Amino acid sequence: MSYAEGATAIPLVAGEFLQAQRSYPIVFSNDADAAPLAVTGTAAGTNLFASEGAWAEGHYVPSYVRRYPFISMAPTEGGVTLLGIDLAAAKVTTDAVRDGARALFLEDGSPTTFASASMAFCDAYALEHERTRAFSAALVAENLLATREARIVLSGGAEKRVQGFRLVDEAAFRSLSSDTLATFHRNGWLDLIILHLASQLAWQGLVERSATPAEAPAQAVA
Repeated sequence: MSYAEGATAIPLVAGEFLQAQRSYPIVFSNDADAAPLAVTGTAAGTNLFASEGAWAEGHYVPSYVRRYPFISMAPTEGGVTLLGIDLAAAKVTTDAVRDGARALFLEDGSPTTFASASMAFCDAYALEHERTRAFSAALVAENLLATREARIVLSGGAEKRVQGFRLVDEAAFRSLSSDTLATFHRNGWLDLIILHLASQLAWQGLVERSATPAEAPAQAVA
């Protein structure tokens, strides 16, 4: 997983919030999409969970990472969904005799079991991504997101700050009308908000992974 070692934040889809919140603070991007992200580092270009080609044991690996080097693409005019692939990825080869290589197509041009499974995974991701976009759009429409920063207080008194993200504002959330709450409940969005808020407890574990012995973090506050 060396391709993810420089990713400070990883995109998430709604179905991953439950697993992801145990390890990562879940935040929302500052752009118009307000995409949910799992924070994986406290400094730009650093992923505290990906090292030497592997993901940290015992921590959830986001599907955005697991689907690589594949990506599903929008259906064509004929309704056919295409499976995209990063040909520059180290795992991809056009050498049919490379040891351990798994073919994508059979001799008759149909997909192999491996290719079909990859396509199914990417299709499921694409569907969940659309559900997630609807959730984020609802948060923006109801003005529930507020710009925040994580303040890390080290044992010596020095501070680090992680900026550039948004969180659900709890006061605005508590002020939602009963009709809006009913809509959010019906769509499963209340669960996602609660998981997002609970994930803020993961900041402490994140900074503990990043601190050197001389910088033992005393507190992390988002």
